[in-house]
Amino acid sequence: MNSQVVEADARLATVFSHFYCVQQTLDASPLRQQLLPNYEMILAFNFGPEIPVSIGDNDYMVRKTAVLGPLQKVITYELPAGADLIVVNFTLNGFHRLLKVPMQQFSAGDVYNPDVLLNKNCFDDLWQQLASIPELSDRLQLLSEYALMFVAPVEPSAHPLMDSIPYFKESATDPIKALADTYQLSPRSIQLRFQAQLGYSAKELIRFLRFKKVLGFLFQAYPAPVDWLDLVLKFSYHDHSHLIKDFHYFLDMTPRQFLAQLAQGNVCISKPGKFY
Repeated sequence: MNSQVVEADARLATVFSHFYCVQQTLDASPLRQQLLPNYEMILAFNFGPEIPVSIGDNDYMVRKTAVLGPLQKVITYELPAGADLIVVNFTLNGFHRLLKVPMQQFSAGDVYNPDVLLNKNCFDDLWQQLASIPELSDRLQLLSEYALMFVAPVEPSAHPLMDSIPYFKESATDPIKALADTYQLSPRSIQLRFQAQLGYSAKELIRFLRFKKVLGFLFQAYPAPVDWLDLVLKFSYHDHSHLIKDFHYFLDMTPRQFLAQLAQGNVCISKPGKFY
């Protein structure tokens, strides 16, 4: 398998974070992978055979283009021989700004056709153009040019989201309260703005970002033994059962089952974002 992560154009830093590009040779064996939740939207362009994708109990086939997210559940997919895939990983409210669709309509367990969302053939036409280009760098340049052409500016109602970035990096500060005080809005108004721009609440994001740090720590520390009590204290969980509850909520598995998955080597953890 040949895979690489390519950083987004600096001009699109608040739209998407990176491209994930992967290819399989025609004689390669199918490769099964798991992508852990990252609470972001992704847009996939598939130029090879159909790719089976499972989210929870739901099974799909990605043919040409597909939208997934917000990624709140583990995604299992299989790269067949001859796979040729580009995945655009959005950040902040970049997906909402590019496609201009209501974020509340998205379910974590579904896969969407972007042209059905827009009721026009924009992305099928874009796929046709990309498929005719042999060089990966030229494909990524076309994707960046497309995004620069169609992405909308940040809406005034989204400014609290953009201003929240420093608060989410500082665990001692309650981002919801800080933003409510700054903008003279109620906490509920802040939550609703997050729902509209991201598809989930600020409270949900706070919970996930702590868990994401746990996953990153375990990934970096593996295969060293884990001191679970120290982990509970390090990431400010109430107790061990509180940590286990988050593993079940986000991954539908126990901490030890997660370590067993790591040992198999087929788990993908999204790279740290520029913002949170």
